[in-house]
Amino acid sequence: MEYGDPEGILMAVCSQHTKRILLAGLSLAALMKVIPAIGQTAGADPASQVRESAGIGDIVVTAQRRSEKLNDVGISVVAASGDALLAKGVSSTADLAKLVPGLTATETPYGTPVLTLRGVGFYESSLAGSSPVAAYVDEIPLPYTRMAAGTSLDIQRIEVLKGPQGTLYGQNSTGGAINFIANKPTDEIKAGFDASLGRFMDTDVQGFVSGPLGDSARARLALRTHQSGDWQKSVSREDTMGATRVTMGRFLLDVDASDALTFELNLNGFIDRSDTQALAAASFSPNDPTSVQPAELAAVLTSPGSNRLADWGANREYRRNNWYYQAALKTTYSLGGADLIAITAYQHFKQDQTTDADGTNAEAADSNQSGYIKSFSQELRLQGEAGPIKYVVGANYSHDTIFDDTLYIVADGSQANGLRAQGLNFRYARTYTKQKADTYAGFANIDYELSRGVNLQGGIRYTKQDRSFTGCLGDPGPIGEGRWAALFSYLYGTTLGVGQCTTINPATGVIGLQGDDLNEDNISWRGAINYKPADGALIYASVSRGYKQGSFPTLGASLSTQYIPARQESLLAYEIGTKLSLLDRKLQLNASAFYYDYSDKQLRGKFIYPVLGTGEALINIPKSRVQGAELQILTAPAPGLTFEVNVTYADSKVQSDYPGLTPTGAPINLKGESFELTPKWAASGTIAYDTPVSDKVNAFAGVDVNYQSRQHGGYGGDPLFAIDPYTLIDLRVGIRDRDDRWRGQLWVRNLTDKYYWTNANYLAEYTYRQTGKPRTYGLSVSYRY
Repeated sequence: MEYGDPEGILMAVCSQHTKRILLAGLSLAALMKVIPAIGQTAGADPASQVRESAGIGDIVVTAQRRSEKLNDVGISVVAASGDALLAKGVSSTADLAKLVPGLTATETPYGTPVLTLRGVGFYESSLAGSSPVAAYVDEIPLPYTRMAAGTSLDIQRIEVLKGPQGTLYGQNSTGGAINFIANKPTDEIKAGFDASLGRFMDTDVQGFVSGPLGDSARARLALRTHQSGDWQKSVSREDTMGATRVTMGRFLLDVDASDALTFELNLNGFIDRSDTQALAAASFSPNDPTSVQPAELAAVLTSPGSNRLADWGANREYRRNNWYYQAALKTTYSLGGADLIAITAYQHFKQDQTTDADGTNAEAADSNQSGYIKSFSQELRLQGEAGPIKYVVGANYSHDTIFDDTLYIVADGSQANGLRAQGLNFRYARTYTKQKADTYAGFANIDYELSRGVNLQGGIRYTKQDRSFTGCLGDPGPIGEGRWAALFSYLYGTTLGVGQCTTINPATGVIGLQGDDLNEDNISWRGAINYKPADGALIYASVSRGYKQGSFPTLGASLSTQYIPARQESLLAYEIGTKLSLLDRKLQLNASAFYYDYSDKQLRGKFIYPVLGTGEALINIPKSRVQGAELQILTAPAPGLTFEVNVTYADSKVQSDYPGLTPTGAPINLKGESFELTPKWAASGTIAYDTPVSDKVNAFAGVDVNYQSRQHGGYGGDPLFAIDPYTLIDLRVGIRDRDDRWRGQLWVRNLTDKYYWTNANYLAEYTYRQTGKPRTYGLSVSYRY
């Protein structure tokens, strides 16, 4: 299929009726492309809400720790069913940008997912970097973004909460929370599978079996494997890479020990042996022109225009060998009008991967990253109702250990900052860091029905975290032939042994492993009022404060002062909104406006290294803000037909003077800059049609359009780091059993083969782009027993 014409393949197998649907969808897509913006609550698959009768069905969510209709929840919430995720090709956390306007998703060159929601994000490559957008699976927090690769398995629905969170959930966050709710064990025997085959032999198969184990126990086993061939092409030679090799599994066991006591065991994990993504180098900008090496001058750059083109070194496999497992137990004891709930979880992520971070065929910035994350968490909470009050009160504790060991490989014979005269050539360097964090928190939240149609909400959380750090930049050992130790022996006027740390404390003169502690606490809170003037109408207003804990940078530091941590950031958020069901439930209108007052925003900035030139550091921006608005229009004008339009506007700005550096190291005042990876406009549109074609079969079709306006990957206004606006169009058409026991679907994603990129930055003297996927197409089938 890779070398065929995708439109020809589709048209050959589609009926004339289907052609008309696709052409109508293309017309809508063209119209949407010229509309600069239209989004908010991207919801469950519209066609799944509207079947044989017109009108928009209720969506039930658990955003506030209880089951409620989405229209009754005074929070900006995005909800999508598992069927919608499959239909729209959402197979990873990064793909959620298709469903959530205002959410941008990319990866660092080292494969760390970066999520930014309404301008709130944190660009960080290391294992220890935690996101301000928290993630959960069945209420179990995933404290570090690398743990989220298995979240797409056997999902019932997702819920994305926007704004600061913490008075209801286990983690503090400034940006929001993404809750993945897995399908649960069933009282009857059920089984099923979902399978997809697409371009580049992309094969994605998942299946489950579920049922009772006696009178008081139920179990569910789900497995998924995602395998694909190479989708990237080298610009310097005949070579390809980009294969996917991910396998994941989950076992759930629910036990009713008595009428009041239940246990829910969750065992899950994944293995990821995929290729790391190759980058596309756009330019070469050396820090020191006098030390440029022949291999660097001979490096081939990638011309813009094709998502598939990139480059990497020829003599190394750039691949992951990462794995993760989790064991969690949820215990619920019913006290009549309240439930006492305990959630105990242990998680272990192990990393071993090799990455080409310069985007060329030169060996300029290769690295091998190994390390692990071990995390234990315990939550205990009481939730229930007492007259007009619904309440949640609880506490949690977590202990995390993060070890990061990175071997850097630079061009053979390269030299640091003009030290050619000393002959101090080096090829390898190593960084070691280890962090331990103990986090203690207590939280409470109440919902009080003041009068009919008026509810007051209030929540508070106290969090304390004690974090310890050790780390250094070191000689890599025998593999480096002692060159690194010799370089720093010359610089320090001393003798350093092979394998020794080379970081110096300028205050004490001590050379070796450096250490520090960061102990912080904070009080986050939320207050809100919800007013329902009539059935199907909600007006809400809220003010909240959230925090993201501080952290130490994971980098190669020649001075201990480079390990100064970023302190905790805080966000004061104001929001007003409305949710309206109109025209006898044929029209849903949701709108909100928000203002975020940022203090000490954490940022991965730049630093001038004494030896190695420009490098990275963690910094805090004193004052900044985001202001914006969101709109969703969902209409079902006829049976089976739905239209959905979403728009998000987010205007971000640094408000305080702050001396910083551009990605290439040029001095800059950050005041007035917009945040990285934050488009001012984001929009999506969907048209879906589902209609009977016989007594037992329905036909369906859909068009999805996603738009993001211009953004940037680095401060300073340099066009090299601009991320151009783009519009992506996806199509799907198929048939299904009226009871949804089976379905088949043909799909095309990125229909126009749009050239776009999600990241643009600078590393190892090369500016690079991280491109999106090219046009893909294929067939999906599902069956339920």
